[in-house]
Parts: sequence; structure tokens; C-alpha cells
Amino acid sequence: MHREDDHTPPHPASAPIPPGPQAAVAPQVGRRKRRGPRPVPPGREYHRVLATEKRQIWRGIAALALLMGGMLVFSFGFAILGMVVDLLLGRDSLMTGGDEYTPVLHGATLLGLALLLPWSMLIQRWLYGVRGASLHSVLSAFRMEVFGRALLVILPLWTLYMAVFTVVGPSVPEADWAFRDIVAIFALTLLLAPLQSAGEEYGFRGLAFRVAASWGRGPRTALTLGVVVSSLLFTSAHLALDPWLNLYYFTMGVALSLITWRTGGLEIAVVIHAVNNTVAFLLSVVLRSDFAEGFDRSTGAGSAAMLVPCVLLVAITAVVWFRTRRTGPELTPAEHPRVTAGPAPDTSGTAGDGESGRAEENGPWGP
Repeated sequence: MHREDDHTPPHPASAPIPPGPQAAVAPQVGRRKRRGPRPVPPGREYHRVLATEKRQIWRGIAALALLMGGMLVFSFGFAILGMVVDLLLGRDSLMTGGDEYTPVLHGATLLGLALLLPWSMLIQRWLYGVRGASLHSVLSAFRMEVFGRALLVILPLWTLYMAVFTVVGPSVPEADWAFRDIVAIFALTLLLAPLQSAGEEYGFRGLAFRVAASWGRGPRTALTLGVVVSSLLFTSAHLALDPWLNLYYFTMGVALSLITWRTGGLEIAVVIHAVNNTVAFLLSVVLRSDFAEGFDRSTGAGSAAMLVPCVLLVAITAVVWFRTRRTGPELTPAEHPRVTAGPAPDTSGTAGDGESGRAEENGPWGP
């Protein structure tokens, strides 16, 4: 802004640098190309980390296509590998047209989906330049204290619900299980079902949630796009034809997306998904249920009983929202100004710097 009373004399123009040794030491002024990952923007909600001035719609479509394509490749690739192993072992697997749900098929199915976790991180790094670890939470780290507290609450609550639902819900026919298969599937479930669930969470509530949210201009539009698109992809990935099952999958997608937004990370969503899948598998093994019937998602496979888990998911989401009502959604750490001189300020008695201190003060569950 020009001021009339500014009498600062203009700087004289620099003299031209004559040819010779002096020209070789002239400073080179220009924009340096950034190396390494793009830093996580400060003060952002979890789903807005990938948002920029440009919406990058085609890049987002490519990211979602890679996510869904990778899921298909991993799932079918491990299924074919499991089929070959079962053939070599002389097992009549479901993949070969038989009627056996084998431990090899079980492990291959879980491993294929577990690979979505590193795959989602790679896609984010390749297409957006943001470090894959930022998918964990707004702190770019998996918050074990959040995970542990959620597990203490969700595990007994969800186990009780699953046990009651199994008793009063639709019965599943029994299968003729060999004892060694029961032990093997039980062990594989404990080892791999949590990883399979985490893979889906990092893919849908992590990458897909962020990619779709980056298309929105305002905060409400971004949140709506992120929740709806990621939940629709999650629902379609289950290939269910029954409307009750699709309602359940969509409700789970919406609920876990909102929980991820409010808490600023995937920890609680991973707990809910992992407990649900692990307990469901373990109950099926203990009761010697027919897994082929349990995986039936054709029209008529579901019923109004699926409203029970939907209501439970809505209730858990409401509790998380209520617990974070004062702090609001967790944000990425604020950018701290550099201090070049002078004594360090006295910060005794403070709860934390800006938004980055909220996790230490109250945690994602709120005060």
C-alpha cells in the first residue's frame, strides 16, 4: 500500500555482473522442487487432510479405482492361491465347487482384505504425496490409549449383543467339521480377522473418506461427500442383494465414518469392526455353523433383525458425539512459530497449544 509520507529512498539498481569469476558465484534464485512427502496441513479435521485449493476429482477417482481394484485383485489372488493349496492337500474346497470351508480358504480370504491397509497408505502417498502413516489419526500415529479404552467398552458390549443375536436370531444349519479344522480356523480368526477388519477401515473410513471429502468446498459438503461415498463403496464391496443387509452395511459405514471424524482417527472404528467380525467368526466355529450359509447375501438372506445392530451402531455414534461435544472433532496439530531468540515462554499450567493439545487434555472421548 503506497503511503504519501514514506520518504524511504528507492534502492539503486544493481550493477550488471561482468563476465568472469564473479558470474559463477551469482546466487541462483528459483523455486526448489519439494522432496519427500507433503506435510500434513495443520488445524485440519481428519477427512480434510487431502483437501487442496483444487478439488482434483480425476485424481480422486483414480485413487478409488485403485482401492477397489486392489481389493478385487488381492481377494481373488489369495482365493486362487488357497484353491491351489487345497487341491494339493486333497481338500474339496468351496472354491473348487465342493462343500468344504477349509482353513486355507479362511486364511486366504482374510489375508486378501488385510492387504488393504498397506495398499491404502501407498495410494495416498503415490497420488497425493501425503505420508501413509497419516491415515492412522490426526497425529499420524495409531493412538494405543484410544484403542485400549475403546476395546474395554466395545468388546464386552458387542460380545453380549452377538451372543443374544445368535440365540434369538435366524438359525444357521450346522456343518460336519473336523476337529483339526475347528482349531485351525479358530486360531486363524484370532490372528487375521482383526487385520482383515483394519484393512477395510483403512481403505474405506481412511482413504475413501478422505478422497471423497476432498471434493467438497465447504466443511459440510466435504463431510457429506466423504461419509456418503465411502459408505456406498463399503456397501457395494459386500456384494449383497438383500435390502436388510445393505441397510446394515450402509449404517455401519456412516456410523464408523462419523466416529472417525469426531475422534480424529481410525482406532475406535477398527475396534468395532474387528470385534464384530472376530466374535462372529468365533461363534460360528464354536457352534459348528455352515459358513457357506452364513455368507449367503442373496435376496431374503437378511431380515428386520438387522435393525438391532443398526440401532447399536447409532447409539455408539451418539455417545461418541456427546463425549466430544465440547472439544469438537479432533484436528491435526497446529503449526508452531519458530522462536529465534529470547527466553522460552512460561507454559506452566496450560493444557496444551491450540488444537494439538486437546488430545492430551480430554482425549477423543471428550472430558
